[in-house]
Amino acid sequence: MYRTGWKDIQATFRALGWCSLIVLLPYAIVFSTDTLGWRFTFSPTALSNISYFVTWRVRLIGEAINSVVPSFYVGGEAAKVILLKREGVSKLIATSAAIRSKTAQSVAQSTFVALGAAVAALTLPKDQVAAKWIFALVALAGFSIVAFLFKIQKHGMVATIIKWIRKLGFKLQIVTGREEKIRELDAEIYNFYNRDRWRFRWCTLIYLGGWIFDTFEIMIVAHFLGVEVGWHHAFVIEAFIGVARGFNTLVPGALGIQEFSVVGLFALFMPEHSGLGAKYAIVRRARDAFFAVFGGGLFSFGEVTWKGMIKNT
Repeated sequence: MYRTGWKDIQATFRALGWCSLIVLLPYAIVFSTDTLGWRFTFSPTALSNISYFVTWRVRLIGEAINSVVPSFYVGGEAAKVILLKREGVSKLIATSAAIRSKTAQSVAQSTFVALGAAVAALTLPKDQVAAKWIFALVALAGFSIVAFLFKIQKHGMVATIIKWIRKLGFKLQIVTGREEKIRELDAEIYNFYNRDRWRFRWCTLIYLGGWIFDTFEIMIVAHFLGVEVGWHHAFVIEAFIGVARGFNTLVPGALGIQEFSVVGLFALFMPEHSGLGAKYAIVRRARDAFFAVFGGGLFSFGEVTWKGMIKNT
C-alpha cells in the first residue's frame, strides 16, 4: 500500500464507485455456501436444533479470528468450538467437526491448486519452459497432498500429527495426560468417515465449488476497472493467491505476502495489464478487512470473551 500510494488507492476506489459493494457479493456467496458445507461435517442430528444463521455467525467469527491472529488456525477453530458448545454441541463433536472441516478444506484447496497449476502449465507461452515444469510439479504435489491426507486419517490423524511433532523434539506438555481424549477424538473422526462418508464428500465438493466460484471476483473487479480477464487466468491467479493466504498462520492476514503474490501473478499471466495486480490487491485487502471487522464486531457484541475462550480450550 505504501509503494502504491494513497492517491492510486483512492483512484482505484473512485473508479469502482458504488460497484465496490457488488465486489463483496462473490465472497459473501462463497462464505454462505461454505457454511452449508461446514454443516455437513457434523452428523445429521448434531445441529438439528441449531439454525443455519447461527452457524453462519459462528463461522464468521472463527474465520475473522483466523484471518487476523497467526495461530495456525487454532484461535478461530477454538472460538467455533466454544461458541457451538454454548449452543448445546459437545466439545468432542465440535472439535472433531473442526478437524474434518479443515481436512475437507485442505483437500479442496489442494485439488484447486493442482487444477490451477495444470491450467497454468497448459496456458503459459511455450518459451516459459521452466515455469511450465514448476507448475506441473505443483499440480503433482497438490494431488499427492490429497492422497496423503486420506491416508493418515486411517491411522488417527491427531495422534499421528502429535507423534511426528514429538519426533522433532517438541514435548507438547499440553497433551500430556490427554491421550484418552485424543483417542476418542480420532475415533469420532474415523467413525464419521465410515458412517457419513457422503457428508464429507459433499462438504469437500462445496468447498471446492467455493474456491472456483471466487475466481469471478477477479473478473468482476477487473471489468469495473476497464480490463477483461479470461476465466482461465482468473482461475490460476485465485488458486495461487490461496497458497499465499496460507501464510496468515504466521503473518497476520498474510499482510504483504498476499499483495506481493497478487502483483506477481498478474505480472506473470497478464503482463500487458500488470498494473491491474496492485489495484486488485488493494480491493481484495479491503474486502478481507470488511469481513474481518464484521466478524470481529459479532465477536465483541457476544457474551464470549477472549480470556474466557482461552480458559475453555
